[in-house]
Amino acid sequence: MTNVKLFMSRLTFLGREVTRFPSWEYLYVPQSLTDHDMTVFDLTALLLTGVVLLLSLLLWLYPRRSSRLPPGPGFALPLLGHLHLMGKDPRATFRKWRRQYGDIFSLYMGRQLTVVLNGHKVIKEALVKQAHAFSDRPVFPLNDLVSEKKGIVLASGAEWKTVRKACLEILRDFGMGTNLLAQKIQEEVTEYIRTIASKNGKPFDVTRLTQISVSNNICSILFGKRFDYDDQEFKDFMKAIDTVVANQDSSVGALFPFVRHIPGDPFKARKTICDYRVLLDTFIQPIVTRHIQELDGGPNSPDDFITAYLRRVRQDEADQKVSYITETGLPLVIFQLFGAGSETTATTLRWAVVYFLYHPGVQEKCHQEIMEVIGVDRSPTMQDRPEMTYLEATTTEILRIANIAPLNIPHATPCDVRISGWTIPKGTMVIPNLDSVLYDPVVWGDPDTFRPERFIGPDGKLIRYEEFIPFSTGRRACLGESLARMELFLYLAAMIQHFRFLPPEDGQMPSLEGILGVICSPKPFTFRAVPRL
Repeated sequence: MTNVKLFMSRLTFLGREVTRFPSWEYLYVPQSLTDHDMTVFDLTALLLTGVVLLLSLLLWLYPRRSSRLPPGPGFALPLLGHLHLMGKDPRATFRKWRRQYGDIFSLYMGRQLTVVLNGHKVIKEALVKQAHAFSDRPVFPLNDLVSEKKGIVLASGAEWKTVRKACLEILRDFGMGTNLLAQKIQEEVTEYIRTIASKNGKPFDVTRLTQISVSNNICSILFGKRFDYDDQEFKDFMKAIDTVVANQDSSVGALFPFVRHIPGDPFKARKTICDYRVLLDTFIQPIVTRHIQELDGGPNSPDDFITAYLRRVRQDEADQKVSYITETGLPLVIFQLFGAGSETTATTLRWAVVYFLYHPGVQEKCHQEIMEVIGVDRSPTMQDRPEMTYLEATTTEILRIANIAPLNIPHATPCDVRISGWTIPKGTMVIPNLDSVLYDPVVWGDPDTFRPERFIGPDGKLIRYEEFIPFSTGRRACLGESLARMELFLYLAAMIQHFRFLPPEDGQMPSLEGILGVICSPKPFTFRAVPRL
């Protein structure tokens, strides 16, 4: 027998020791082995080594749930975690897991530990009562490549608090939630109604028109101007936003930024980054640059959000104050305010048309109330809103059942925190599952049924449920809620006052199943807006 010593050095992977294989230092091989036999032997040893390395790597990558964590689905894949179990619609999966594991369950999205909060009681406990521990944003490497965690939506900690406070103060100065802004919205609604009337009752897709019209309301605040519906530059801008929103639907692209290097860009990660840069660099940044030049030019600067923000920047600089209010961060602030202040409301209006087509009786009851309170000789105003109980109930039911942000924007824990007996570690991604509240059968009885009457009490007055949280709750609740509610009332009241919504002549009804991305949008559809005589 020949003593053959096989030396295997200490193997490392990503700087981490894997194994030394101490029991393999001496192997005894018969002298009669041929060169061919030795080659086979070497290949077998190499293969076995590769298998051990692979198993070690998989063991290192395999997500392990601590006993202190909430329960959840058991089988997690290395790298992917539980993504393979999510299914096409995570809302249905989360409903099943809530029944199985309770109101708080955990899973791994990739290697990111994620806790899902279900039910109003738990979500309120986290986002309101323990807001300090649930108000951060998680790390999304793909988004951070563009945003650098700046702005309002994706920032955390002191930067988020400072920028949000400044934005709210400026927005209030420009009439957010007041009659001053309501008058501007009414003017935009008038143009919107005129454009719909020009369709002469023929089938059309209202998507782009609604997006541009609603966007003009936030544009009047941000830029101090509105855009014509035929403005090609603005139409291209809205189209680019659609693309960004659609591409951000990819969890793989968001969680695994390295996929942007894969040839062919199968997860559209590179395209998402490129579209972001186009939106910021070719549309928003030039507007900011013009405002900077005009601000430096003297007192005749535009009276809008950008100018007010820039004045804050200059004031902080003059005071030699360390601040997160900066010129470089302004384009991203504008982009995020623009998206939050337009896309969600425009989508809700489209869902309203969908449900009116399926429920013509509701549409007619809203029209009857409008005739009784407003009539035909004037346009609806915010002063009419307290008298429009049924329309308000209908709008509220649309917001509930459409549920356009069912999984909210994820939160993160900046520290270890205990909730309902479970310990949530620092750095955990937290998903407040709004779907579990707005579709909770315990609260609503028949959550899948469109029924505005559920929001009207026996006394004929509007019922305000604590569980009605389509704009989320706590510190991270949508700061544009008052604007959105104002827009929805003025648009819907005017639309129903002037038109009867009908399906196309072929009777083709829109789908009630939405397209779930960053928000849940209706699938493309056409309808007829027939003028009322």
